[in-house]
Amino acid sequence: MTAWLLHSFIVGALAVACLWLCPAAWRARVRQAVPVGAFSVLLLLAITLARPLPRLEVQAPTALASWADAAPSTPWLLWLWAAGCVACLAHQAAGACSVWKILRTSDRVPGSAWQQLLADCQRTLGMTGHVHLRLAGRGFVPSATGLLRRTVLLPTEALRWAPEQRRLVLLHELGHFSRGDLWTHALGRLACALHWFNPFAWFLQRQLAIEREYACDALVLARGAAPTDYATLLYDMATAAQHRPAIAAAFLTMASPRTGKLEARIQRILTPAARKSRFARLLESTACFTSIALLLACAACKPVARLLPQMSPWTAAEISARLGADPFPHETR
Repeated sequence: MTAWLLHSFIVGALAVACLWLCPAAWRARVRQAVPVGAFSVLLLLAITLARPLPRLEVQAPTALASWADAAPSTPWLLWLWAAGCVACLAHQAAGACSVWKILRTSDRVPGSAWQQLLADCQRTLGMTGHVHLRLAGRGFVPSATGLLRRTVLLPTEALRWAPEQRRLVLLHELGHFSRGDLWTHALGRLACALHWFNPFAWFLQRQLAIEREYACDALVLARGAAPTDYATLLYDMATAAQHRPAIAAAFLTMASPRTGKLEARIQRILTPAARKSRFARLLESTACFTSIALLLACAACKPVARLLPQMSPWTAAEISARLGADPFPHETR
């Protein structure tokens, strides 16, 4: 268990280092791909608790190797970890129940205008499949929820919105579905529950949430939205937020002052983004794959004080020759 804790911290720390050491021009893609890769590796580490996977021995300081081998002497860590996991999973289950209650008490958005606009936005994003529109009450921030039954929750005031305002909100929320953000969000929440003791995992989850909103903002702007209109809408949504913070993590909300990044989002919206060359995009992809490969390597490593020389197995003929050899070939008889 001690060695498992060590691997968890190493993977998390390396992922955070990859986020902040990469050039600023690459961070938009790296800050989304690296946390997802880190969460996948952390879940793989959780599997090793039940079924150990092959390890790659790497030479490390003696103190570190000795600490990593101290698992048999600390069985109480397993019970402590299990208690924390149960608490985190129970909190997530409570949030899921709250979402189910909101969906159950919500009303269907009336009128065909919304459905026509929804279909148009789906065509714009290249989406297929059905998406439900529901009214969740006054002051509710537009939110995307549902891994299988995709639903966009809207406030009651949405019935009085202008057509362009409706379009911007739907494009943002549908962007979460088209990008698979709800799946990566669920992946991160599960990884944080299993690695609740690891502050790097929680940091990566928060960072991914911020970059997720940046990406959806860019998606809306790329579909022709006016930056000033969209920034104003985002601010109005954040200041009118009234939904309960206890279950906020169960949604992907359009805007919430709790994130503390609203000012940065508005600044990015109002600042024109430079167009990246094909070579720059290739470098970004290379950086993402390299970072994820490093995370996998760290998850597989086993620190040892000294590497033993690797010897190839002997064949039967070699064994026979060695057994029949004279042990003292230079001794005169």
